[in-house]
Amino acid sequence: MALHLGIFLIWAGAFVFLQLDHVDGGEGVCGAKDGLTMSLIFADNQCVFPFDYSGKRYFDCTKDGSLYSWCSLTTSYSGRWRYCTDTDFAKCVFPFIYNGQKFYKCTTAGSLLWNYWCSVTADYDRDGAWRYC
Repeated sequence: MALHLGIFLIWAGAFVFLQLDHVDGGEGVCGAKDGLTMSLIFADNQCVFPFDYSGKRYFDCTKDGSLYSWCSLTTSYSGRWRYCTDTDFAKCVFPFIYNGQKFYKCTTAGSLLWNYWCSVTADYDRDGAWRYC
């Protein structure tokens, strides 16, 4: 009984860890159709920002429809995607415009808790995309 329970827990853990029921990874080179091998076989395999998915524009990795952060490999999501790594998340863009003023470094302007932040596009006023520094 304990052996069967252990096998079940390993199997269930693999589904949660690998999130086998996730955003469709689409087809890649060599015709691979599962998301697990998809990210390993696309030659360009680079996150594209911004990208559009389900009627929304993303300037950074998202968890929309997934337990883990992912990004599109095309500007308009077409089924090509991959999970994000630490190096994929949006970078600060300097200078950036906030409330009509140019900022050349992270700022606390507009932050309720005085946390430093920056825009991930050149024009925060237009895009509203930001991250903490």
